[in-house]
Amino acid sequence: MNQAIPRTDGHPDPPADGLPRTVRCAGVPLTPLAPAQAAQALVRLALRGAAADIHLCGADTLAAADRAPGLQRLLRSATLNLPAGRGPAWAARSGGRPVAQVYGPDLLLDTVRSAQREGIGHYLLGVGSDGADGSAAGTGRPAGEELTAGQLTAELLVRYPEARVAGAEPLPGRTATAEAWAALAARVRESGARLVWIGGPGAARQHSAAARLAAAHPAVYVAAGPAFALIRGGARRGPLRTRWQRWPAGVRGYARFLRAAARERYRGRGPYRELVQLLADAEVDLVLDAGADAGGYVAGLRRAGYRGRVVSFEVRPGPRAHLLRCAAGDPGWSVLPYALGDGNGPDGGHRLDALWDAVTAPGERLFVRLRAPGHEERLLDGAGPYAAECVGLQTRGERGGPPPGYTAAPPTVRGDVVLFRRW
Repeated sequence: MNQAIPRTDGHPDPPADGLPRTVRCAGVPLTPLAPAQAAQALVRLALRGAAADIHLCGADTLAAADRAPGLQRLLRSATLNLPAGRGPAWAARSGGRPVAQVYGPDLLLDTVRSAQREGIGHYLLGVGSDGADGSAAGTGRPAGEELTAGQLTAELLVRYPEARVAGAEPLPGRTATAEAWAALAARVRESGARLVWIGGPGAARQHSAAARLAAAHPAVYVAAGPAFALIRGGARRGPLRTRWQRWPAGVRGYARFLRAAARERYRGRGPYRELVQLLADAEVDLVLDAGADAGGYVAGLRRAGYRGRVVSFEVRPGPRAHLLRCAAGDPGWSVLPYALGDGNGPDGGHRLDALWDAVTAPGERLFVRLRAPGHEERLLDGAGPYAAECVGLQTRGERGGPPPGYTAAPPTVRGDVVLFRRW
């Protein structure tokens, strides 16, 4: 993996293909495009033959990403994220930039209209197969509630007779194998479609499918939210009874989104904001807090928005008892009664490689914070073959140069130095 050292200037990466700079909302970079501009961007990507994953990010998606580091990493590495809904558009606009919401059905129709002039084919994923009784197969719903493959194709061709729909099928299930996904990518390739629309139930499944397929076959994959279900007759709202049943869950999800958006905007007032941004840019999943004392460091990370796992190490019984009380209400925070080091001598501590399986999970990217100045080499020696898994270190500033293979980032927490591995 060619992981670049995270940006530390507080600005997003330079725009590509004339796109405006991104605006961060709830930890996810959103590109402020007008609906017509978004459709044009999709067509340009398709004409280039690019492999791209495009995500419509509503309030529910951004709230879920705030609580799921995997989803947030997926969206942070996406080709393009578009604000879908008034909430994300408003939250991004509150940062000082005007942002228009991109409504999924409108984006689909606008793109199909523009693409028909270029002869670009479309593939529809997440539609139900056409049952003999006119129902959406496998759902138990009447055809009037959700469009099947034939119905959605007919809806598009009625509006745009020159449009080319190269294929349509349901989205693979949650238990689909890698072979099933490879077969799907092969069908998209054989169809010649360059724009793949992903709909159906489950926003997280849509986003995951878009990223997965973009890595398997070069085409433009759009996680379009409920666009398929809402496209008939321009209906933007479901039946009153359905809306009433979904109202409590919707309110809770929207409240989570507002908290995440507010935290993104105002967390810069604390000293940990830059550090948490560096951790996010480096895709850190796990922070080891060696010499955790009473837990103030972890509290600062949490206030600044870090939602990954933390393991605190503290050998002193008094501070450790306080740590355990603080961690009791945080399922992502564990406490262990060890000191980390190279294992040599009475104060050498425990070797990290001996604790590795108990502390880490497969695939996690590790960041270690040390309170003892100049202790980095001993900790890395104690990590043994896992030393390369430590993508970053934080230590007190009283030392010479960084350990071999590491580069110092600009200061974040006062008195500390943050080091990231060069890849």
